[in-house]
Amino acid sequence: MMTAQEITIFVYNLTLIPIIFASVFFLLVSIVNIFIGEEEESHAKLKVLPYVSVQIPVFNDSIAERCVKACMEFDYPKDRYEIMIVDDSTDPLIASNLNEFAQKSNGLIRYFHRTNRKGFKPGALKEVMHKVRGEIIVIFDSDWVPRKNFLKKVVRPFADPKIAIVQTRQGFINKDTNLITRFASYLLMIYHSIFMPINNKINSVFFCGTAGAIRKSAMLDVGGWNTNSITEDSDLSVRLLLKGYKTKYLPMDTPSEVPWTMEAFIKQQMRWSYGNTRVFFDNAKNILFSRALSFKQRIMISFITLGNLTAPIVIIMTLFGFAGWFLGDPQLMKISDFAGFFTKFLFTAGFSIMGLITFYRLKILKEFPYLLLTGFTLSIVLAIANTVAVTKAALNFNSYWYCTPKTERAK
Repeated sequence: MMTAQEITIFVYNLTLIPIIFASVFFLLVSIVNIFIGEEEESHAKLKVLPYVSVQIPVFNDSIAERCVKACMEFDYPKDRYEIMIVDDSTDPLIASNLNEFAQKSNGLIRYFHRTNRKGFKPGALKEVMHKVRGEIIVIFDSDWVPRKNFLKKVVRPFADPKIAIVQTRQGFINKDTNLITRFASYLLMIYHSIFMPINNKINSVFFCGTAGAIRKSAMLDVGGWNTNSITEDSDLSVRLLLKGYKTKYLPMDTPSEVPWTMEAFIKQQMRWSYGNTRVFFDNAKNILFSRALSFKQRIMISFITLGNLTAPIVIIMTLFGFAGWFLGDPQLMKISDFAGFFTKFLFTAGFSIMGLITFYRLKILKEFPYLLLTGFTLSIVLAIANTVAVTKAALNFNSYWYCTPKTERAK
């Protein structure tokens, strides 16, 4: 009969199998990324600059004025774009200020306000769709600060009529605030630096909900925004890919904020985990069997939407790993035990290696110790939260939309 320690070690080793599989996948992706690199911009020349509708969804965010001002400074012909403030604010002062701001813009800004929050962000955007004048829709969350040349660069790929999405890279205003903002930034840095170039190569770029552009006709072709999804950006991306449209990633960054409190970070991550998992389950048959997708696309789409299913495995592995350690007799521990532990660590270090490559490319190698520190601390808390989220998604329990607080709202 197995002892308690033997049971814990057995379970620990069992959970190592999927973790090692995921780690090896990360290693393979990192190797592929090294050979691919970032693709240089090479697009057919646009004969005429398309008319662009820049949408800024707002919910009690006075900081939105900063974003609007930046959008007003685009070096794009003023008669070829509009700014739409789509406001769900319940704070009358913020709503009044934004409306007044729009009134003084000489027609460049149009202000829309709802008295309800039905469907939240996608609901608000869907409600104003019939008022969109642009052929291309660009969206910025209210904390983003786009650069002057953003529009000119983001519209170029649309010279190809099959392009439906153009997504850009996320930059960070508040990365160095604390360990939470560092960890939140690192996760996004790795995704944009390692995965996005590969997604670009195999036509699997996901719209990230902000700092990206969408072809209006393509969006309408697949039914527009899904107000039942709390990750409407991923949902739209999958439907566009299933319809045979192309997607593009541009490695130009736009400064933005990341959550700076544990509550905000965890709630944001749980929404993404729940929403992306539901996107897979809601489209599973097509993702797995549709002829519109290549094998490489199926793999990447499945990983992006189901990646957080590893969260409960990480929790089980951690619990039984510590239990086996405490139940063991320290006097009986051998050098071979430490060698085995080190070997297992190497097999599960795929994420750390991705981070190392990312930091080297971004010339911030000195921050790698912070990644290790947060990876072995905050990631455990994140795994617990994501376990709850993916479990609810798998069981199709209802979840809710969470609007990440912005700096000005906190002040």
